[in-house]
Amino acid sequence: MTIKIFPALNGDSIMLEYADNHYALIDGGYVDTCKNYLQPELKAMAQNGKSLELVVVTHIDSDHISGVLRLFEESPKLIQIDNVWHNAYRHVQSPVKVVDMEEDFIHHNISKEVNADEFKKVSAKQGSTLAGHIQSNDFIWNAQFGGNAVMAGNSISIGDVMLHIISPTSSNIEQLRKFWVKELIKSGLLNKEHSNEFWDDAFDFSLAKDKPGFRFNTHNVGGTTDLENIKQQPYTPDTSATNGSSISFVMEVEGKRLLMLGDAQAETIVEGLRNLYGAQESPIYFDAIKLAHHGSFNNNSPELISMIDSANWIISTNGDTYNHPDIETLAHILTKGGDVFRKLYFNYSRTICKALNTKELHDKYKFEIIVPKEENEATLIVLKNE
Repeated sequence: MTIKIFPALNGDSIMLEYADNHYALIDGGYVDTCKNYLQPELKAMAQNGKSLELVVVTHIDSDHISGVLRLFEESPKLIQIDNVWHNAYRHVQSPVKVVDMEEDFIHHNISKEVNADEFKKVSAKQGSTLAGHIQSNDFIWNAQFGGNAVMAGNSISIGDVMLHIISPTSSNIEQLRKFWVKELIKSGLLNKEHSNEFWDDAFDFSLAKDKPGFRFNTHNVGGTTDLENIKQQPYTPDTSATNGSSISFVMEVEGKRLLMLGDAQAETIVEGLRNLYGAQESPIYFDAIKLAHHGSFNNNSPELISMIDSANWIISTNGDTYNHPDIETLAHILTKGGDVFRKLYFNYSRTICKALNTKELHDKYKFEIIVPKEENEATLIVLKNE
């Protein structure tokens, strides 16, 4: 099994080869992630007769959705895609009447043109969202859920792989719906009739304005070695409606078990793991764990980290915007103890990596920091079968 973490700036884009020639793509990062990594990778795969069995768009934050949106805009037939999981407006819709009619919706494109180093203002026609492209390209969409929302409590098999959905819950979806209705009312749109495509556009636009439900990391990691003291920092949960709606899951295949957490909220993950594994003694071991929300301490609570463990921890971010990952998250992981030698995989070399790579810490705790050898190089994790 291989896990390829693409350089996606402060976002996520991860390719899983979970069995020989069986692939899944989790999120697409930004527009440049698509151009520089996804399109060349998928083109090479297609030329070798390979396909994507699953594309998961965990939620609509621009650092997760933009690359997939650009892929589906420009080259939707580049490679065979068997299944798409993505929760759009139609999966959480409020009780408003919709009709089939033409509408335009002018908004700021949530796709970030990285080369321009800014968010560009564009005019977007109805159906310009990811939902519109999924439908217009006839992709098989949330089929394993009867066309309904991808939601916690479902266990889905695709070939030989089993996927257990642990978020979002119905309450997360309801929180998202309430936020959506609030935005509609503020925009004066709630009592109007529009097409499904219009609502998808408005949904993506309004949720892209959701304010962060987490704090900025201001902890100075330069020269930091007292991880036990750092662990004592108080935990505050993320309250963002969009992050709460993030799809996260456990993947089980060929004796391996992965935990892919998107930007999900720690409390939802803990609930989902308890429902899945019952009274199983903690920590629950996974062959690899993709930390929630780029290692934010607001999404990786002490309770969650004490509940799980792995030899391979994945942190996907260059630290832009929110200075992720938080040192508190890594402190809780590295001080877990036990017999596990832990590897922390970064897709960018960060200041925090250098701060943790000290003889004092390596002598005290059993861990390794792994960063790309070259700038803008994907990080590859190979999990060998025993």
